[in-house]
Amino acid sequence: MIEHLAIGRESEFIVYTLILLFVGLISHFESDRLNLFLRSFTNTNLIDQQLRQERAFSRLALLAFVIVILVISTFVVNALQYHGFFLDFSFLGLFMSVLLVLILLTTARVALYAFLAWLFDLEGLQEHHTFHWLLTNLITCSLLLPVSVVYSFGPELLRPTSISFGMIVLAVFYTIRVLRLSHISNKLFRVPLHYNFLYICALEIMPLTLVSAALLR
Repeated sequence: MIEHLAIGRESEFIVYTLILLFVGLISHFESDRLNLFLRSFTNTNLIDQQLRQERAFSRLALLAFVIVILVISTFVVNALQYHGFFLDFSFLGLFMSVLLVLILLTTARVALYAFLAWLFDLEGLQEHHTFHWLLTNLITCSLLLPVSVVYSFGPELLRPTSISFGMIVLAVFYTIRVLRLSHISNKLFRVPLHYNFLYICALEIMPLTLVSAALLR
């Protein structure tokens, strides 16, 4: 049964093995900080403590970012090909393309946020934004990874359910992240709510809309 499922899925197996390797590394070398990091999702009092330990947090953040970018790329590839896009691409070829696009988009957004934070003296808000982006996405990916594995190696019957569940997970945690950041920026940094609305439209919704439109075309 396993041999039958693995036929033609060698690329997916290698990618998932690589992801699990990074999961093992972060669990082995950063287990205490990882537990503290994940607890911050429900206990925001722990956030400032971690941001003050910048160097220690940076090691955890690097491994977490690699896991996030790899897991999201695998799910995006599965979702695209499930809906009939890029079927002439191999899994590995499309995975590498999506991975490169996500890295470029993330780098551009980080650079833009850093510039805006410097321009308006909001470095503290930028640190919270980066922290919550990584935290929410890591929790999201802990749910997306088994979804992607089920899609790739599970029964055909479960493919529609796995993709639908994955899309719901993305939408729910994306909304949670936006709402939490809006609350923090308003409560801690006194950023007016209408500025948050402009931020959501310009830097959250518009890039996703442009990328979706480009893929559909």
